[in-house]
Amino acid sequence: MELREAILGRRSIRKYKPEPVPKEVVRELFEYALWAPSGMNRQNWYFVVVTGDMREKVVEICKKAYFEYIGKKIEKVFAHKPEVVEETKSFFATLGGAPVVIFAYAEPGPESERTDIQSVSAAIQNLLLLAYEKGLGTCWMTGPISHEEEFNKLLGIEGKRLVALITLGYPDESPRPPRRRPGKVQYIGF
Repeated sequence: MELREAILGRRSIRKYKPEPVPKEVVRELFEYALWAPSGMNRQNWYFVVVTGDMREKVVEICKKAYFEYIGKKIEKVFAHKPEVVEETKSFFATLGGAPVVIFAYAEPGPESERTDIQSVSAAIQNLLLLAYEKGLGTCWMTGPISHEEEFNKLLGIEGKRLVALITLGYPDESPRPPRRRPGKVQYIGF
């Protein structure tokens, strides 16, 4: 698969088949995802991959995150699209049946939180594209980070900043590509 094909074909997946993802496949994704650029080459990302019984505990916290935080924002932004609100609520309640949930953390560094988040985000983007190449679906979620303390306690994490959760599994849907919004690039001096 060409890189351009992966970039254009990857979608956020919110419905997954119940089929488990083999640990070897997830390991291979990370072998390459961690070749992302990072501020000062610190490679200050840290990932926790969850499946099985622990996944169910993660889902419970995600449900709370919807009702206590992100739901209000979703309802405001998509007031004109009630179906999006319902789909989002349902996704947070089940994580779409994704068999794997990945937590992406930043280890604080000497620069700034922005640099740390950007470094982890580059590794996340690599992970999403690699997963797509392998026939897997993903969804990059930031809404649940509102409940970072609960996740950290559950996972035994200290001294790291939660950047995102990523669902991972075999897709059970094929979302249409959203249109690209114009006017997002300005050229100067050409």
